[in-house]
Amino acid sequence: MRSLIPLLLLSCAPKTEAPVAPTATEPVAPPPLPAYAENLLSAMDTSVSPCDDFYAYACGNWIKNTPLPSDKPSWTRSFSVIREQNRETLRKVMEEAAADTSSSDADRRRLGSWYGSCMDEPGIEKAGITALEPLLKDIDSLKDVPSFMVQAGKLQLVGVPALFSMYVTPGMVDPTVTIIDLGQGGLSLPDRDYYLKPENAELLAAYGIHIAKILVLSGMPEMEAIKQSMAVVAFETAYAEISVPSAELRDPDKINHKLDRAGLMKINPGLKWDGFLDASGATGLNDINVETPEVFRKLGALLKKTDTATLKAYLRWQLLHNYAGALPKAYFDETFAFFGQQIFGQKQPEDRWKRCVSSTDATIGELAGKAYIDAKFPGDSKDIAGTLMRSVQEAFTAGLPKLAWMDDPTRARAVEKMKAMNLKIGYPDRWRDYGSLTLGNNYAANKLAANRFETLRQLAKVGKAPDRSEWYMTPSTVNAYYDPSLNEMVFPAGILQAPFFDHSFPAAMNYGAIGMVMGHELSHGFDDSGRKFDGQGRLVEWWAPEVSARFDTQTACVKDQYAAYEPQPGLFVKGDLTLGENIADLGGTRLAYRAFKAQNAPAANIPGLNDDQLFFVAMAQGWCSVSSPAYEKMQVLSNSHSPPKYRVNGPLSNLPEFHSAFSCAEGTTMRPAGACEVW
Repeated sequence: MRSLIPLLLLSCAPKTEAPVAPTATEPVAPPPLPAYAENLLSAMDTSVSPCDDFYAYACGNWIKNTPLPSDKPSWTRSFSVIREQNRETLRKVMEEAAADTSSSDADRRRLGSWYGSCMDEPGIEKAGITALEPLLKDIDSLKDVPSFMVQAGKLQLVGVPALFSMYVTPGMVDPTVTIIDLGQGGLSLPDRDYYLKPENAELLAAYGIHIAKILVLSGMPEMEAIKQSMAVVAFETAYAEISVPSAELRDPDKINHKLDRAGLMKINPGLKWDGFLDASGATGLNDINVETPEVFRKLGALLKKTDTATLKAYLRWQLLHNYAGALPKAYFDETFAFFGQQIFGQKQPEDRWKRCVSSTDATIGELAGKAYIDAKFPGDSKDIAGTLMRSVQEAFTAGLPKLAWMDDPTRARAVEKMKAMNLKIGYPDRWRDYGSLTLGNNYAANKLAANRFETLRQLAKVGKAPDRSEWYMTPSTVNAYYDPSLNEMVFPAGILQAPFFDHSFPAAMNYGAIGMVMGHELSHGFDDSGRKFDGQGRLVEWWAPEVSARFDTQTACVKDQYAAYEPQPGLFVKGDLTLGENIADLGGTRLAYRAFKAQNAPAANIPGLNDDQLFFVAMAQGWCSVSSPAYEKMQVLSNSHSPPKYRVNGPLSNLPEFHSAFSCAEGTTMRPAGACEVW
C-alpha cells in the first residue's frame, strides 16, 4: 500500500504543466550504486583477463592505488582495514577506562591500569628494567645444566618460551583430559631456515649484532656482549640443526607422544625435567605430551657442551627480547631496527596507542570485549552469521556424494563429524574471570603479572576435562579458527565486519567473502591433519585404508600445485607446510559457492558482473594485499598460509564453477590441465 501514497498526493495537487519528456540525446542517469558496489568495482582492474590472473583482475586497481603504510609490513583490504577500525573502537574503551582511576568496577580498573601503564612512556623510562632484575639475577646465578633448566622454567612461567614451547591443550588420543604439550622452541628468528640457509648468512650476522646491542643495554660490558652474542647465535643455530622442520610438525601422528614425568625423564635424564616443570608452575602435574622426543634426546648433549656463560647470555637475551616492548625506548628502537625493518621490511613503528591497544587485547582482551560487542556487533548479526554458517555445513553434506574417491561408510562418518562440530559466533557466553590478577603502574611488572596469571590459569586445567565454553581468541580478533581436539569452529565478532560481512551486502558478496572463511574453517576438520581426528576430537583412524590412500593422492595434487608457485625469484611456496591451509582454501571456496547457489537469493545488479562472477570477485578481494619483499619472504619461509595471490588463484584455478563463470578456456592460466579436487 505504501506505493500508492505518492499517487494519492499527486491527485490532490494543483495542476501544473506536464514536464518535458527527455529526448534520446538526454539519457536518464542510472541510480547511484551502493557504497559497497563502488568499492568493489573500484578495486578491480578489468584490463587484466580473469582467466590469466584472477587476483590481478579482482585486486589490480586496489594494489596500484594502495601504498604500503610506512608502519606496516603488510596491508590487506580486509584483515588490515577491519583491524584498524577495531583498534579505534577499543582505543576509546581503553582510554576511558584509564581515565576512570576511581572506578568501583575492578575489571575496569584492570583494563585502565594495563593500557595506562603501557602509554606511560616517562614512567617506563624511569622504571628501566627493574621489574626484570630478580629474574636476571637468578639467571646470573646458574652454574650447570640442571640450574639452567630451573631458570628456563621460571621464564616459561612469565611467558618466555626459552628452549621449549609449552602450552595446555586437550589430549589428542583422549581429548576429555587436558594435558601439557611440550615441543621444540627457543629460536627468535621466524624459522629454522633463517639459521641454516647459506643465503641468510648476512642476516644472521646482523642478528648477532642486534643481540649484542640488547645485552649492552642491559648492563653487559661491550666486548663481553659481542663475544656472547656470537655464542648465542651459534647455540641457536645448533638448536635449529637438530630441530624438526615446521612442515613435519603438522602431522598429529608424528607429534603424539603421551608421557608422564617418569617417561619424560627417560627421554633424556640429563635435562632434569622436574626442576623445569616445577619452576614453570606445573608442580605435581603428570599429564604431558612430547611433540619431538628425538629433539629432546639431542638437546641434552647440546646443553652439556655449551659454556655456562653462553647459557646465561641466551636466557638473558630471551627474557629481554620477549619483554622489549615493555622496556625503555632504547630496547624497543633496537628491536624494531632489526625485527621490524630487516625481518619484516617495515619502515617505521606503529603509533604508541596502537601497540598498546594490541598489547591490551592480546593479554586481557575479554575485559574490553563486552564494550566492543556493544559497539560493533549489535542486533541480529550473530543470528545472520549462524544461518550463513549452517548453509555452508549443508553444502558440505550435499557435496559428499560427488566425491568419487570416498566410499559410503566414510561419507557417513564425515557427515557425523560435521554434525558434531560445535559452532561459536561473535563472543563468549561467559566472560573470563580476572579476579586474581593484580596490576599497577609499572608496565613491565604488569606484563610479568599477566603472563604469570595466564600460565597458572592454563596449568590449572591439566588433568581436568576441557572447558568447552572457553574462547581462544578475543571478540575483536580479525581471524577465525578450527580446533580438531574440540571439533569446533570459532568466528569472533572481529572478523564478522565489512568487507567480509555485512547484513546489507548481497548474498553473493557475503558468501564469497565470509562464506569462504567459514567453509575454510570447516574444511580444516577434513584437511590432511584435521581429518585424522574423529567427531569427538580423538586422534584415531576412522577412514578405510583404501580411502586414505586415495585422499593422499588428491592432496598430493594440491601439494605439487602450490610448490610450483614462485613469489620471488628462487623462492618457492612450501607445498608441504601450506598443504592444510591450501586444502581449506580450496574446500572453503567450493563449499561457500554451493551454499550460495542453494539460496536462490535476489540478484545483486552490480554492473558488469553477474552474481556468480560477483561471488568470486568478493572471495578474491578478501585477500587483496600489498607487502614488503622481506615480509613476503618471511611468510613463505615460516607461515602455513600461502601468499595472498595464491590463496586466490590457487583454489579458483581448480574450480569448474569458476571456469564456467568467466568462460575460461582450457589451457589458460586459471584453467590448467589436471585440476585438483579434495572437498
